[in-house]
Amino acid sequence: MTILEIFEKVNLVIPIEQRVFFNFFEDTVNELQSLYGDFVFIEGKEYTPPESLTDDNVVLPLYHNSIVDNILFLANKGETYKGEFIRKSKDAYLKYWNDNAKGRRIRRMRW
Repeated sequence: MTILEIFEKVNLVIPIEQRVFFNFFEDTVNELQSLYGDFVFIEGKEYTPPESLTDDNVVLPLYHNSIVDNILFLANKGETYKGEFIRKSKDAYLKYWNDNAKGRRIRRMRW
């Protein structure tokens, strides 16, 4: 999903200015990066904050719907969007993490 498509999905729910959208988008991506680290961006590409709707989106595809939910939360649309953001982003992270694990297991920590 491109940045333009994310912008359009947000605007279907609540009209928002482009500059405000870019600020919320950057805040959301930074939050995802702080939560999940390496499993947020397409491998080999570096994230730069968008300056136009035609910029490349280097966030992995499964996070796109959670980005929409968090932008709606930041635009004061409701608390339920934050819960959906956390749920969807965690599901996306687990999917990418499991794909990267390639059948390996992590041993349970001992006390």
